[in-house]
Amino acid sequence: MVVSALLAVLVGLSGVWLARQENRVTETPPGNRIDDTFRQMARRVDELETLWEKALDEEAGRLLDQGFQLPKDGTEVVGVAQRSLLNAGFSDPGRAHLREDGQAVRWRPVFEKFSRKEPDEWVFSESQLLGASGWIEMPEKPLAWWRGNGRSAVVLILDERMASVVVGNDLRARFKPAGFADEPGAMAFSAPDGSPWFANGNPDPAAKPDEILRHVSRFGDWTLRRYYPVKTVVTWRLPVLVGSFSLAALLLAGGVAVALWQRKAIRLAEERVSFVNRVSHELRTPLTNLLLNTDLAIDGLSVGDDKARRRLGLIREETSRLSRIVDNVLAFARIERGKMETRAEPCEVDAVLSELRETFAPLFERKSIVCEYENRVSGRLEMDRDAFSQILSNLLSNVEKYAGEAARARVLIEGSEHEIIVEVTDNGPGIPTGARHRVFQPFERAGSRVNEGASGTGLGLAISRELAGRMGGSLELLPSDAGARFRLVVPLRERSGVL
Repeated sequence: MVVSALLAVLVGLSGVWLARQENRVTETPPGNRIDDTFRQMARRVDELETLWEKALDEEAGRLLDQGFQLPKDGTEVVGVAQRSLLNAGFSDPGRAHLREDGQAVRWRPVFEKFSRKEPDEWVFSESQLLGASGWIEMPEKPLAWWRGNGRSAVVLILDERMASVVVGNDLRARFKPAGFADEPGAMAFSAPDGSPWFANGNPDPAAKPDEILRHVSRFGDWTLRRYYPVKTVVTWRLPVLVGSFSLAALLLAGGVAVALWQRKAIRLAEERVSFVNRVSHELRTPLTNLLLNTDLAIDGLSVGDDKARRRLGLIREETSRLSRIVDNVLAFARIERGKMETRAEPCEVDAVLSELRETFAPLFERKSIVCEYENRVSGRLEMDRDAFSQILSNLLSNVEKYAGEAARARVLIEGSEHEIIVEVTDNGPGIPTGARHRVFQPFERAGSRVNEGASGTGLGLAISRELAGRMGGSLELLPSDAGARFRLVVPLRERSGVL
């Protein structure tokens, strides 16, 4: 019951674990505040780009009108890194380049007719620059602005990163991105150079953004990456859940059914044991009377009435056999109930041996079994007489059942000051090696062709070993070249106990 309950709980918990699913779901924040603000910022960037374009054109016009020099009033145009003057009539165009920071010139815009094929030259045709103005955007070249007047042209090489810093300050002052700190989720606003201009909510750089807003300008690209808030939604797979709970219920119901069946079987077994015990008790009195009256009838027969004597002898033998079976069943029942008792009392081994010899003589004679009895112990010993007699009776009964026709057996009793040793041997087929550990278990019998069909309950050796243990001794099956060899050891001291 406990095992099935534990299994049911385990299956139920496993089903819950397997049926549970966690899904990470992104939630679009309510409102369009971020999108609207980004569009406003984009419009402002476009406005600043227009203003920058106007300022660049004015600076180029100043250079064409006033001469090729830096402004003297400090009104520098943001983002101009280099000023270059191109004149179609110059014989040496290398003198017409002026860096804002005073460093060496990196790019040298020249008309094609003055080109010397040097790596730092930026070659233009006269038709490109002498008229009008506009942006110069070429691959692998910096952003530039040009303006021409028909005779000369000015090229302003730009550093859009310098201008983007000014633009960023303007946007930061106008839109205050720190005001979006309470916006759900996370966001990262990066400047054109890739640096984080504003971040909120510690966005994961490795995570894929849910929304990307980008505004492309000549200052560079302004990018806003948005990460929507994520919540964990738990769902359950109903088929798995129902299946696991159903299996758990079946396990629990099966455990209850098995427990009820087992309890019923135990109760029935107890009733059977109790019945056998009662019947065995009831059989003891009539068996005793049968043995007594059979002995009286045999003693009262005339000397020449051999036929009646043989029949009465047969009745006595079978009654004795039945009496031994009843004694073993009663002993086993007491052992099972924990009520087996052994008590030491004065015992004469010769008397016990004589009774057993007389009991088994007709049985051995019928099978032509020759049994030798040798007792080397004399006097009265302190031990349980009934248990000792029952053990020897079971050992001799095994000889009669399993030793076979015309077998030879021997009972040797020796003793010392502290113990008595009994060996019962025969030259029969013996006990198979694989069955030696089982013969002392209840209802176990070592099968062979010799003992096939032999009667018995399989309790004799189990009860005998138990009785020997209760007397403080032991009963063992010893190795032998032929037949079976049992050794009983009983200490000669007073013992009393309850199984």
